[in-house]
Amino acid sequence: MKKGNAIIYLLAFVLIVSACTGTKKTAQSNLTRLNSYSEGELSYKSQFRFKYLFFESQRLKALEDYPKAVGLMEQCVAIDPLNADANLELSVLHTITENLTSALFYANMAFKLDPDNTWILLHLAQVNLALGNLQGELNAHLSLVKLEPSNLDFKYSLAQSYTSNNLFKKAIGVYETIEDRLGVSQEVSVVKERLYIALGDLKSAVKELQILIDLFPANLSYRGMLAELYQANNMTEEALKIYTNILIENPSDPLSNVALAEHYRLKNDFSKAFKYLNYCFDNPSFSREIKFQILLSYFELATSDSSYLVLLEPLLDKALFYHPKDPSFHALSGDLYYQSNQMDLAYKSYLDALDFGASDYFIWNRCLLIGLELKLYKEVIDLGDKAIQLNPIQPMLYLLTGLAYSIDTRYDNAILVLNKGLKYVVNNKPLRAEFYSYLGDAYHSLALHKLSDESYEISLTLQPDNPVVLNNYSYYLSLREVNLEKAEQLSKACNELIPDQANYQDTYGWILYKLGMHSKSLDWLRNALLNSNSASFVIMEHYADALYQNGLKEEAVQFWRKAISLGGDSPLLLKKAKDEALYE
Repeated sequence: MKKGNAIIYLLAFVLIVSACTGTKKTAQSNLTRLNSYSEGELSYKSQFRFKYLFFESQRLKALEDYPKAVGLMEQCVAIDPLNADANLELSVLHTITENLTSALFYANMAFKLDPDNTWILLHLAQVNLALGNLQGELNAHLSLVKLEPSNLDFKYSLAQSYTSNNLFKKAIGVYETIEDRLGVSQEVSVVKERLYIALGDLKSAVKELQILIDLFPANLSYRGMLAELYQANNMTEEALKIYTNILIENPSDPLSNVALAEHYRLKNDFSKAFKYLNYCFDNPSFSREIKFQILLSYFELATSDSSYLVLLEPLLDKALFYHPKDPSFHALSGDLYYQSNQMDLAYKSYLDALDFGASDYFIWNRCLLIGLELKLYKEVIDLGDKAIQLNPIQPMLYLLTGLAYSIDTRYDNAILVLNKGLKYVVNNKPLRAEFYSYLGDAYHSLALHKLSDESYEISLTLQPDNPVVLNNYSYYLSLREVNLEKAEQLSKACNELIPDQANYQDTYGWILYKLGMHSKSLDWLRNALLNSNSASFVIMEHYADALYQNGLKEEAVQFWRKAISLGGDSPLLLKKAKDEALYE
């Protein structure tokens, strides 16, 4: 038992002890009861002061002024150190204030003074338990049973204490004396079965369960326990036989259905496994938590073997049918769709999970990621703002929301959110670099070039090999026609990291063009055009400009016109195609 739990239990016991202090067994004498264990008589003045301090301490304890109550009771013990009541009460007070070492000292003193007092022994047992002194607790329970052999509560406590000390055979012996008195008890037999299992005595454990099965044939749970016992000891055939017989009497028994489903799952007989699980999932009283655990286990299996989807999908549909507002099932449905790359369905399932009360940061994060992929930028912004309110220290939520703001051309909002999110990035250089990358993009879009350049520089300091930042930074420098030598170095590094990528090749070719290296530029832009999966009017226009500079005027005009046909509509492009001349 944890110390904290033991103390809580002990405090409850203390209240009982305090209430019963006046009824304890005492020796006969002509002295007041409070002095009944003293050797020799106290003066009348000492007796009077003792009584006053004792009852005043009790009053202060009732008012929960424990430090003062302890002080007064200590004075009582100083006046009459051989008084069992005072020692017990002082132990009780120390227990309440969680000074357990002192509580044990005074409890032992009270026991020595009055060894036949059951209340003292009960208190002593609980103080030892709170301190984790299991042997001390056991000794106290042994004394209690010795004092009152017919008290069954004391015997139950003794058996539990033997169990805590791993003395399982002795615990069984005590339970058997209880059975001699009361007859066979369902609770005791179950406990004995567990003790026999702990001893490795399978035969005796089976015997205990069989007794219960014979006495209570209508209670199918005992048969289920026996089947579990067989299954745990690799006696599969015996277990299956019991489960099958249970289902003859009760076809919807959850334990048997789940056990047989798992048996057939392990044998890769999914149709039979589904048959048995179907009973469970169609049973309204079948535990929602167990349903979820079953589905979760099949989902984990399905991530590496899609054949498990045969079981998972229809069972999940049943769970959603019977529990339409349970967020965990909707979240799992989202995971399933996400795994199978059905992003629109995954997004809807995650939204349903959030609508029905899911609060898991992971679900918010996944929802924002999918929303960005589906280009639902305004929805992502609304979701992101809510997610940040609920999870204000999760930097990824700021990053994704800031990106959505930026894509939606709300750059001021993007910058505000990204800068706020940066405060929560701790010991994560790649993530911090990503924040500065997005800030660089947003500042560029607002023509805040100094801040944009600074952001890109910080991003590359944190993560020098980020091809996206290398490409964007170098391209924007080329558009402004500043630091072209630096732009060339950045773009070259980008293409070395990711060769044969059309956009990166286009950037490098265009920087070479700006540097006046027209022949080399034409080669890079031609490769960019060849590697482009879908024709880009930007690459097409750049290539046409390079053709013109290399004396290939007719080809240049053709590609300017192709760029227009692909959607290019800048005034400069239209003028070049119309006049068949290069303008820069």
